[in-house]
Amino acid sequence: MEIIGHRLDTPQRLYAFGELMLLPGYATLSPREIDTSISFEGLNLKVPFISAPMDTVTEADLAIALGLEGGLGVVHRNCSVDEAVAMAEKVKKAQIPEGNATALKDKNGHIAVGAGTSPLDIDRAVALAEKVDLLFTDVASFHNAKLIEGTKKIVKMTGKKIVIGNLGTKEGVIHSVKEIGKENIAAVKMGMGGGSICITTDVSGVGSPVTFGVEQAALALKELGLLDEIPIIADGGIRYSRDIAFSLSLGASMVMLGNLFARCEESPGETITKDGNRYKVYWGMGSAEARKKRLVADRYQDFGRGKQVDEGIKMHVPLEGRVDEVVERLSSELKVTMGYIGARSVKEMKNVARIVVKTATQEKVGIQ
Repeated sequence: MEIIGHRLDTPQRLYAFGELMLLPGYATLSPREIDTSISFEGLNLKVPFISAPMDTVTEADLAIALGLEGGLGVVHRNCSVDEAVAMAEKVKKAQIPEGNATALKDKNGHIAVGAGTSPLDIDRAVALAEKVDLLFTDVASFHNAKLIEGTKKIVKMTGKKIVIGNLGTKEGVIHSVKEIGKENIAAVKMGMGGGSICITTDVSGVGSPVTFGVEQAALALKELGLLDEIPIIADGGIRYSRDIAFSLSLGASMVMLGNLFARCEESPGETITKDGNRYKVYWGMGSAEARKKRLVADRYQDFGRGKQVDEGIKMHVPLEGRVDEVVERLSSELKVTMGYIGARSVKEMKNVARIVVKTATQEKVGIQ
């Protein structure tokens, strides 16, 4: 009998955000001297924050509010093509307050916006390509022959770069980049199964935590000689400002946020009151609630077969305030971290950061 357990001979250790710690560096900067901006496909983001294309996170209102703060909103695809186009058009028509120096603008001075699409939904991608600044493939596991071929068709028909993801391994990044072509990829989005409302790993046993996925992408792009050409987006399980700092220190240029932006007044999730406290309804795109529309079935390896397995859950998250308030808090806390480790810019973080793993004893005594 053949023994297949040999794959466990040299296991790779996966770390959660809570197991990590950044060591202090030589600090010479005050928070006001630190720059959190990032250049991305001709857009100048004032903060490295991108909203997740989820139907309880990003529609036009949140994309507008985030754009005014210098981040990029990505509208979801759990709707008709016409509805998605209408959301994008609403963002583009939004007025930018006079004197706003932080807004993320396109070349025409309008608020920049992205949109999620299935690699298999060519009609949606083509319709949105002229309406948004960036298209994002929105699937749980992008390293799939059909999805890669679909993405190649989208690139050919739109003539535009695309953000690919989600991916979780070095091999997946290398293969996808080679297949699609480096000149056609705007960024790689890393992470699988780590979201607070994602249960893909619980259901299937398959996943790639953001901490591991980002590092895998960095290794892959370095091997391809593209580390300075193709940015990495960390996506999934980012719940605290420290998680943003860890992601950027490991090699990401930007972070995609779902849970944190679901807590904002402008998110489309229902607002409820319980025991005198206000909450937002937030669910995963693989949840029963999201799948009712049947417009995101192919996000979770269901190519029209009618798979009935839930890979997401519904939860209530505290309503924290407006987008501008949440962005201000997160960016301020990020600057504090950057000051402690001695990083003047987001790009510098990955060069100066030193990350250690906490022991079980440290966890027990409350080193967090």
